[in-house]
Amino acid sequence: MPYNHRRLVDAMTAAGDTKSPQVARRLAVHPATAWRLIKGRSKPAAETLAAIEREYGLTAADLYGGAQ
Repeated sequence: MPYNHRRLVDAMTAAGDTKSPQVARRLAVHPATAWRLIKGRSKPAAETLAAIEREYGLTAADLYGGAQ
């Protein structure tokens, strides 16, 4: 299943997080990790997926092509 980073970026923007340091703080990840997630260069690990769901309301199904 392809990872849809645009959905994550849209949720981040809606929450007011427009820079990778903001995202990094919210998700408790390194800023470089946040940047890679925003750019779609890496997929979130399980722990980060849990933080994304908690902070942005997106499930793994949302990010991997499931729910629309």
